[in-house]
Amino acid sequence: MNTDAVTHDLDLGTVKKYRSIYLRALFLSLVIVGIELSGSIVSGSFALRADVWHVAGDVVIALTPVAVAYSTRRGARMRYLLAFAGIAVSGTLGWIGGAIVAEAWRDIASPAPAHEVHGLLLSAFALVAAAVNLWQYLLLSRVHDSHRHIAHRGYHFHVAMDFLKNLALPTLGGLLAFQLVPQRADSWAALAIGAWIVIRAAVLLVATFGSARAESR
Repeated sequence: MNTDAVTHDLDLGTVKKYRSIYLRALFLSLVIVGIELSGSIVSGSFALRADVWHVAGDVVIALTPVAVAYSTRRGARMRYLLAFAGIAVSGTLGWIGGAIVAEAWRDIASPAPAHEVHGLLLSAFALVAAAVNLWQYLLLSRVHDSHRHIAHRGYHFHVAMDFLKNLALPTLGGLLAFQLVPQRADSWAALAIGAWIVIRAAVLLVATFGSARAESR
């Protein structure tokens, strides 16, 4: 592996110029948490509430490029810091995803009637969250390819996947509003979100170890 490329990849001078972008992206993650939390309360959607935890995990992920931008560590120590951050984030996401899957499955298996969901409200809040998510993606895309360290690449990838996922929630809300699917579909959606978080945690963990091995050569 080209050691010059590694040094350039972790050069603080090039990373610090994007501090404002990372801080704004972090702030937008918090905005999405607020939107989806409010939406889950007024719509009664378990899927939207599960996604609050999903985005909360992204807030943790968003802290890693911010930490890199403000770190005074360099070279190998920086790589160790990024590897530790990747492991910590993947562990957090895995725990959150597992808890959501367990709760969703209990709701699905319960003989009691499914909770009532206001589909149109679910769609409205999910669309606003998706719009903010797209803003995040475009913001992070301003970072030049040559300056995208592992923390940036991981966060950028998660934001892109979140946007695609967020497009599905308004569709679910519309189907529920017009009674084209049963109310319990909301719990199935929450189960899918939880499973997706677990998968993302596993992918991040593999990518973290893969990057650490590659950069140590």
